[in-house]
Amino acid sequence: MEEILDSHLRHNKLEFLVKWEGYMSENNLWEPKDNCKNVCNTIAAFYQKYPQPPRWVAQMQFNNLNFQPYQNFTQPMFL
Repeated sequence: MEEILDSHLRHNKLEFLVKWEGYMSENNLWEPKDNCKNVCNTIAAFYQKYPQPPRWVAQMQFNNLNFQPYQNFTQPMFL
């Protein structure tokens, strides 16, 4: 693996667009996150360079997010 070029969610699973070392760009493949376990440094470098693409959030991290209540302004209020 030479570089990770992009990431997306497909069928609710994270995939990375992988540029393979020694191959042309037309050979780039979308690989599931589980196939990229041994390239943590490459994934970290990708997110450092491009912080906005989708990423996997651990359940413990998700549970620690502070959600704020909101008021629904789309439904009319009847007195």
